[in-house]
Amino acid sequence: MADQLSSDVSSCNFHLRNIGKVRKFLTTDACKSAVQSLVVPRMDYCCSLLSGAPGYQVGRLQIVQDNAALIISRVNSRDHISPVLAALHWLPCDIRIKFRILTYVHKCLHESSPIYRQEFISIYQPRHTLRSSSDESILTAQPPNKRVCGQAFCHAAPPLWNKLPSFLRGSSSVASFKSSVKPFYFKQIYV
Repeated sequence: MADQLSSDVSSCNFHLRNIGKVRKFLTTDACKSAVQSLVVPRMDYCCSLLSGAPGYQVGRLQIVQDNAALIISRVNSRDHISPVLAALHWLPCDIRIKFRILTYVHKCLHESSPIYRQEFISIYQPRHTLRSSSDESILTAQPPNKRVCGQAFCHAAPPLWNKLPSFLRGSSSVASFKSSVKPFYFKQIYV
């Protein structure tokens, strides 16, 4: 995993350096489009695998995101980056990873995901009538596997999904789910 992350980070830095060289010739919208087409997809590539990774690995992606925001906004590198990320409406990388996992869970529950991924998600079915039995969207984790422990989708997804408020879990479409979860996290971080 570390090799893949190093490859992604170096690829992102390569594109950011090239965009930085021509930044004075680009408008802000053109620069944002270039970053979103060349850098952001490489940051998002397999980012859900970093769910249980050490903080320093996620921090490497956060540095790439911060550098991309600095290039787009042309602010001094010593300035605080959070207002710039908020202005660009970008979530920090650790929250971005959670957002991706939650989107996968929503797709699994609404059967718009591949079957192999749906098999990792199981809805809690109590043996007796409980107050929580009316909430169909509470997930349970699969039995632990020592090799992949907390990084696997089947272990990372249920706690994240169960922590979401019920009004967010009840979204019917993927688009409405994304448009309600992103502002939820955005308000927690930047407001």
